[in-house]
Amino acid sequence: MHDRPAMRLLHDDGSPIRGIARDVGASRNAVRRALRPGSKDHYYRPSASEDAEPAVRDVLADYPDMVVADVAVLIDWRHSRRTLSDLVARLRPIYRDSSPGLDARADVTLRAGTLAAQNIECGTLTVQEVQW
Repeated sequence: MHDRPAMRLLHDDGSPIRGIARDVGASRNAVRRALRPGSKDHYYRPSASEDAEPAVRDVLADYPDMVVADVAVLIDWRHSRRTLSDLVARLRPIYRDSSPGLDARADVTLRAGTLAAQNIECGTLTVQEVQW
């Protein structure tokens, strides 16, 4: 992101926060966060696709030809469809080359984020015998 050690050096030399922000091309709040005691030298936040990659790999290992919309439902994807499509497109060739064979799980054993394959009870139905 921005060079936080350089921001600290400029501040130690007496440069104001506004001047550091202008020189480095960062916002004033970013400079303030960099100058905060105990802040890390490098800022890193993993992307949504990096967090979801193990789950996508797990689905594609069993079902390499599954469409992106179904993968999204299975892993409870709540971000951009394009991001997931790019991730699936990058990973699919790895798993398409190796055939799943008999090791693939049945569809009913798959667990989705908020969805699951299970019975749902809605109430009871009483059926009486009809006479003609």
